[in-house]
Amino acid sequence: MISLNEGYTSKFEEASKLIEKNDFFRVFSHYDADGVSSALILAETLRRLNKGFHLSFLRSMEMDVIRESSSYPIILSDLGTELSWELKSSGIVIVDHHMISGPLDNEYINLNPRKFGYDGTKEACSSTVAFLLSLTINSSNYDLFPAFLAGVIGDKQNIGGFNGINGMIIEDLKGKYPFTKDLNIIGKSVSEAIYLSIEPYFDGLSGDMEASRFFLQNLTIDPDTLLTNLRTDEKEKIVDSLTMKLVKQNAAKEGYETLVSDIFTFKDLGLTGNQISEYFDAAGRNGRMGLPTSWYMGNEDAKDEMDGLSTKLRKEALEQIKKSFESRKEMKNLHFTYVENPYLAGITASILMLYLVRSDKPVIALYKNKGTKVSGRATRELVSKGLDLSRAIGDAALGVGGHGGGHNIAAGGEIPFDREDEFLQRLNEGLGEQFGNP
Repeated sequence: MISLNEGYTSKFEEASKLIEKNDFFRVFSHYDADGVSSALILAETLRRLNKGFHLSFLRSMEMDVIRESSSYPIILSDLGTELSWELKSSGIVIVDHHMISGPLDNEYINLNPRKFGYDGTKEACSSTVAFLLSLTINSSNYDLFPAFLAGVIGDKQNIGGFNGINGMIIEDLKGKYPFTKDLNIIGKSVSEAIYLSIEPYFDGLSGDMEASRFFLQNLTIDPDTLLTNLRTDEKEKIVDSLTMKLVKQNAAKEGYETLVSDIFTFKDLGLTGNQISEYFDAAGRNGRMGLPTSWYMGNEDAKDEMDGLSTKLRKEALEQIKKSFESRKEMKNLHFTYVENPYLAGITASILMLYLVRSDKPVIALYKNKGTKVSGRATRELVSKGLDLSRAIGDAALGVGGHGGGHNIAAGGEIPFDREDEFLQRLNEGLGEQFGNP
C-alpha cells in the first residue's frame, strides 16, 4: 500500500476528478527519459479512459506554445513547476518534481512532491507523479510500472537504491515485479556491452572495442559471450576488475554505485528496466519522442527503431565525451566544456563529473546555436557541502538575460548567444559564494 500524506493524496484526487469530467486534453512534456516516460503514462491513462488528447514534447516551459492550447484542460509534465506568466485554462495539472523557487498559483493543481515534503531529486520524479495519478484514477493501471521505472532510472533516482515514494511503489509491487542485483551494462555480447557503456564509463574501455575484448581475454572470458549467458563467477570477475578500473580513474561515489544495480526483467516486453530507460532516452534525444508511446500501444517496429537509436546515441555520446574531455577548461569553482549536439550536453557533463575530472567542483557543458544551451552536473558530496546548482545556474543565467533551474545536483538553462563568458564568470562567482570561495 502506497501511503502518502493526506494533503498530497487529496491533490491527486482533485486532479483525478478534473480528468474524469473532461473529454479532451493538451499534454506537454519534456523530451528526456523521465519526460517521455511520464508522457507515456499520461497518454495511456487517458486512452484507457477513452479521453481525447494531443501530446507535444518541448525543451522547456515554452509559454507561447502552451498558451495556444488554453481553451482545453492542460497537463504539464516534467517541464518545471512555475509558469512564467499567468495562464488561464479550464484546468491545469502540473506533473513535475523540479525545485520550486517562486510563489505558486493556487488555481493550478500542482502535484510536485516537493510541495508536500518529499524530495524531488531522490524520492520522486515526474514519472513517479504520473504513475501515482494513474493509480489514483484506476488501480489496475499498475501495469504501467515499466514506464514509471524507466523514468526513475533515467533520472538516476535508482542510484544507491530506491528511496521515498519510489521505494514505496517498488515495495508495494514487488510481488508482481521482482528484481535482482546484477551487472548494469547493456549489449548483446559482453564485449559490446563494455565497449558501449556510458554509465558506468570505463576510461580506456568505453568507446574502444579492441581494448574491451582484450580486457575480457585477460580475465579468460570469451568476449563474444552473450551477456545473458555469463556465469555468476564470470560476472564476479568482471565486477571486481571494473571496480578496480573505476578506483584507478578516481570515479565519484555515484560512479561506483551504477556498476551493480537492481535489475527488473520484463519477460513480456523482452527488456529490462534499464534497457527501456535507455530506449526512451535515445528516442527523446533523437527527436523521436513518440516512439515509446507507439511501442507501448502495440507497435513492435518501434522497439527495433529505439534499439537502433540507442546504439547510435551511445556511439555519438562516447565520441563527444572524448572530445569534450580533451578540450575542457577550468575555472576556480567549475569545469566547463562545449558540445556539438544539444542533446548530448547533459550526458557529457554527467560523465565528466562522475568519471573523468576531479569531482571537487561541478561540470558545465554548453552548446552554442542561436542561443546557448547550458547543462550542469554535480555530485551528492558537493550538494552535502552546500552546493545548489539549480540556484547557481538560474541566477547566473538570469544575470545575462537567460533562464535556468532544475535540481541542486543537476540543472540547466538557456542564455543569449555570445554571453557565455559573462555567464561562466557569474556562475563561477555564485558557486564561490556557495563554497565559501568568493
